[in-house]
Parts: sequence; structure tokens; C-alpha cells
Amino acid sequence: MRTLQRPTADRLHDAESAGELLGVRPSTIRWWWTIGKLHRVKIGRLTRVWESELLALIPHEEKGPKQ
Repeated sequence: MRTLQRPTADRLHDAESAGELLGVRPSTIRWWWTIGKLHRVKIGRLTRVWESELLALIPHEEKGPKQ
């Protein structure tokens, strides 16, 4: 069994809260799980996603000099 290293502040989200965080519908989150765009964590019958996975989907702007 392998152990995953996660930041201590990393939380698990269900499809509803993950969708709320990203501004998409829960069905979109479930679809991304199906096609492999997001890695899911199965805990018994529950499916969750790490917050760090969600935040990695948000594009970050490059900080550079304004022209």
C-alpha cells in the first residue's frame, strides 16, 4: 500500500463543494472524474477530490511588468 503525501491544510471535497469552488456544476466534477481530468478518492461508497487538485485547475496569471 502506498502513502500519499498531502499538505496538512489539504481538504477533501465532494462534487457539490468542488463545483462551488470552481464555479461549475457538480455533474461537471463527476464527468471530470469519469474522464480522468480529476483524480478521485474513494472512501467506502463516498467519492471525494483533494482541494489541491481543484486549485491546480485554476489558471494562474503570470506576474510581470505592465506595459
